[in-house]
Amino acid sequence: MTTNQLIEKLAEQGVAAHRNTIPADIERLRNAGYDVICDKSTQNKYFIGSRGLESAEIKMLCDAANAAQFISEEKSAELIDKLFSQLSVYQKNEIKSLIQQPNENKADNKSIYYADAINTAITQCRKIRFQYYEYNEKREKVLKHNGYTYTVSPYAAVWNDDRYYLVGYCEKHKDITVFRIDRLANISIMESIAIPCPKDFVLKDFIAQTFKMFSGELETVTLKCKNKHMKAIIDKFGDDIETHSCDKHFFTVKINVELSPTFYAWVFQYRGEICIQSPQEAVDRFVQMGESVFKVHK
Repeated sequence: MTTNQLIEKLAEQGVAAHRNTIPADIERLRNAGYDVICDKSTQNKYFIGSRGLESAEIKMLCDAANAAQFISEEKSAELIDKLFSQLSVYQKNEIKSLIQQPNENKADNKSIYYADAINTAITQCRKIRFQYYEYNEKREKVLKHNGYTYTVSPYAAVWNDDRYYLVGYCEKHKDITVFRIDRLANISIMESIAIPCPKDFVLKDFIAQTFKMFSGELETVTLKCKNKHMKAIIDKFGDDIETHSCDKHFFTVKINVELSPTFYAWVFQYRGEICIQSPQEAVDRFVQMGESVFKVHK
């Protein structure tokens, strides 16, 4: 903006300024840490150089807000407006047309408030109560177990695979359990003090074991995979896994997973190009699952 434009903007805010005082004011801003740059020409023009967030970073965060299923479309728009406040009007116009459209499977507005309640409960070391719903064959929301009210000591809210999850000690299951936050209903913070998180509980390990292959007994499994699926293995289990080349076409990998239908279903999708080698118990269960699926669809 030129000096005259700055004076006009200040006047709109009820601030009187003179063109002779603008350079001194700019210098004070610079001394205070603002990166105000002067484009010297017949009319000097001033603009903000570096910002808290660069335009590329803001675009990435806007795309993430639109893509996240947990964040409602209305809340995504609010977040994007806040992110845009970091940009100049020119940068806003450049980025607006580049932002991806919101995900069609957005959650409702309650999810973000439930997450806020969970975070408050964690901070205050309080238990929470809620009901949990699922869908019936008519795609209608139905409260699970006839509206049973769960009591949980919350330990963390975890974002995984575009979903937000509550991790905490569930008194019904008498174990650390995972709930999808967008499936919670009628949540409330209790006066009761939460059961402390076990000292040996490591959230990172819990996520690796539970979220990757959900709900089963933890086991070390060896997979034999076609070389072209190395990327899929790393994407699923991380890059610190142990792999060995078998021949020019295959490699083996050792992973720690929870043996569950979800794990076996994940293996099934590769049609034999990823297969279980050991332990034998996992191989047998995989075969049994395949046979049962074949009988159902025969």
